[in-house]
Amino acid sequence: MVDIGGINDWDTAGLERLSSSLASRISTLIELGDQLDRLGVVDGWAGETSEEARRAFDAVVDHLTDSAAQVGAVKKLTDDTEDAVTALKRALADVSSLAFANDFAVCNDNTLWDRWAFERPPNQTDAEAADRQRLEADLLDRVGEIVRRGTEIEENAAAVMSAAAQSSITDHGSTDVREAVDFGSDQGSLKTPMPPEDGKPAENNQWWDSLTDDQRAYVRAERPYWIGDLDGIPAAERSTANLAQLEIDRSTIDGQINEARARFEQTQNAMDEKRLQLALDKRASLDAVERAMFEVGQDGNVALDSEGNRIPFPDRQLLSFDASPGQTLATAVVAVGDVDTADHVSVHTPGFTSTVDGGLANLVRDAASVRDLSEWQLDHYSPDTAGQSVASVAFMGYEAPQNVGVLSDGMARTGGDRLASFLDGIDASRSDDPHLTAVGHSYGSLTTGFALQDGTGVDDAVFMGSPGVGTDNLGALHINGDAYTLASGGDGVAALARFDGDPREIAGVHDLSTRAADIVMPDGTDVTLMSTDRFTGPLIDRMGSHSDYYKLDTTSQFNQAAVVAGIPDVAVAR
Repeated sequence: MVDIGGINDWDTAGLERLSSSLASRISTLIELGDQLDRLGVVDGWAGETSEEARRAFDAVVDHLTDSAAQVGAVKKLTDDTEDAVTALKRALADVSSLAFANDFAVCNDNTLWDRWAFERPPNQTDAEAADRQRLEADLLDRVGEIVRRGTEIEENAAAVMSAAAQSSITDHGSTDVREAVDFGSDQGSLKTPMPPEDGKPAENNQWWDSLTDDQRAYVRAERPYWIGDLDGIPAAERSTANLAQLEIDRSTIDGQINEARARFEQTQNAMDEKRLQLALDKRASLDAVERAMFEVGQDGNVALDSEGNRIPFPDRQLLSFDASPGQTLATAVVAVGDVDTADHVSVHTPGFTSTVDGGLANLVRDAASVRDLSEWQLDHYSPDTAGQSVASVAFMGYEAPQNVGVLSDGMARTGGDRLASFLDGIDASRSDDPHLTAVGHSYGSLTTGFALQDGTGVDDAVFMGSPGVGTDNLGALHINGDAYTLASGGDGVAALARFDGDPREIAGVHDLSTRAADIVMPDGTDVTLMSTDRFTGPLIDRMGSHSDYYKLDTTSQFNQAAVVAGIPDVAVAR
């Protein structure tokens, strides 16, 4: 196995010189092949002597094409290795810069030097210390992935060189030198490496950063399913991959439906009927995803342009879609805004009974409304924040309980692992550090609470109608900023406080209002926000309490937007 010191010492200039020499060698072989072609047929020469000469001539040509294939393989290997090493050294330089900026250094033996290994930096808070530990772990994951890629490059190069030395590179029977070179090139090319198995977001991102441009193009065109659900990959890349997969997913789901229907028609078994219904639900989920990503016509179907192509919404990203046979319910993650560039990113996780086919459209709409209001607040409340952008993510990336599962925290723990990886992946995929807010509603707040306990780089959290967040200790949530709750009067789920108590009772958590409130806008306009608390405010403003936290023009929505925008001072406290 190579190490960081070895990768630093790799000489791409030497590979460039070798490539130039091999290119000259190939030109010589091609010229020789052309000369032999001209000598291969001598008019009027026949007989036994002629046949012996032809056999000898064929042997020379065969040796020449074999040599051409081997040189072609080594030339292609050299070029691919040069590109791969250049990309890897660039990625290593980026990691080293990130480490240096945070008082670490990447060492030649694959370890990190820590300036503050034996003392704590002055005035460092507990949250900052936890964030630094998380960064250290991410840096080590990145170093490990660079070493893994370097080892793969070295092993692949050794394998091709060994094959060439043992004459295992063949011309596939070709008698044409140019063709033989091409056959050799195919056998000498470095294959695009797969993502790390069960990779962490930082490892996944480092794998992507370490690929050459040609390798990335190959993944986009031939292996989009490698990255569609891979946390740590840039959001735009994931979205493009997932959109390309939708037609394949539809074919797969239709196959599941046909198989389930045939089995049910044969058995008339209640269990087989349930399997058929689950498959039909997955197709409905795919339809819901397409309606979230593409413009819809008056007939309710996805609209097409004049050339028959679907018309994508310009501000949507499909960050995950999974309707595989192993899934009971389909899952999906849709962003409104650009997660790769937004100054503020919020991730909204729903709870009990939420499904892609039944609730994705509403959650995307609600996330978009919060995003729009957050950007309005940024533009109007402070000249320092004007023009900052927000991306809001509708996270249905876990299977929420549909029945008695809500009485257990099992699905929240499983979903929390998935959410934690996704949140971690947002940070890992970006070179800067966006303001990241996790918003959980109902059982989704419990899922969010478990995710935050894994350490995710989240800055602020909002728990709405929460039955508990899996802990009664704010410090266990590992957030860099603050936690907030929204609980409407009469909300039975929030009052239940089943999972480690009411988050409003956790010391340090800010309790925001859901009641009607008079707000003075930055331009001096008085606006009365509506209540989501059915026991307060005028009768006309009273609404259901547990399902309306995203309701337009409410104090609840206004407060969410303020936290997402990173300006909680404008929020209304209870």
